[in-house]
Amino acid sequence: MEKRQHRRIPFRRRVYLTRREGDEQLLESSDFSLTGMAVLSERPVQVGEKVWLRFEVNTLGNYRQLNIQAEIRHVDLTPDCYRVGVNFLEAR
Repeated sequence: MEKRQHRRIPFRRRVYLTRREGDEQLLESSDFSLTGMAVLSERPVQVGEKVWLRFEVNTLGNYRQLNIQAEIRHVDLTPDCYRVGVNFLEAR
């Protein structure tokens, strides 16, 4: 059984994933932790690929857009989509 370093919480947001070559796709997140998140995608992505994620968070009533570089850690095929786990690397 995998033991996570940080607890994941439900987190439903629109997330824009941008690949190195500029291809951008709109995804939906499913959960979030201090070090990563899971997103749902209609298209597969490559494990090990580095991508940029863009999404909004609400902190004490203030909306803020985050741009975070992440690495694809795993991709699981579900009956409806691909569940993609990412680890955060760097924010800008």
